[in-house]
Amino acid sequence: MVRARVGIEGLTFDASHYTKGAFRECMNLHGHTFRVDVEVEGEINPESGMVIDFDVIKKTIKEVISDYDHKIIVPKKDLDRIKIQGPFNTVIKVLEYPEATTEYIALDIARKIRDKLGLPVKVKLYEGIKNYVIIELT
Repeated sequence: MVRARVGIEGLTFDASHYTKGAFRECMNLHGHTFRVDVEVEGEINPESGMVIDFDVIKKTIKEVISDYDHKIIVPKKDLDRIKIQGPFNTVIKVLEYPEATTEYIALDIARKIRDKLGLPVKVKLYEGIKNYVIIELT
């Protein structure tokens, strides 16, 4: 059998978070457009000629990232300390990780995609235009 990597690039979601970055401003609630590139790896099925249909990958990624889109992403440990009010919707996405960094967001997304597709996955998550994290799970 031949193994191959197939992928989808350029899907996006918008979300806000705060982090313990090098600058105090990172602790301010702030938002990004996150771009997601995903590769999955597997054997080429000789009957279909594919590892997996691109539409299946794209649908899965969209389903996973919709859970983060237009949300405030926070670590579970901080949930009981957050109070946001105003004449707007407040939807919080809780991460089961110690911080709501791009690294942990990427890891969460990678795990969910791998679990849904049952294939090794590589997720490249951009925070804005130039900054990114790569997570690879087998």
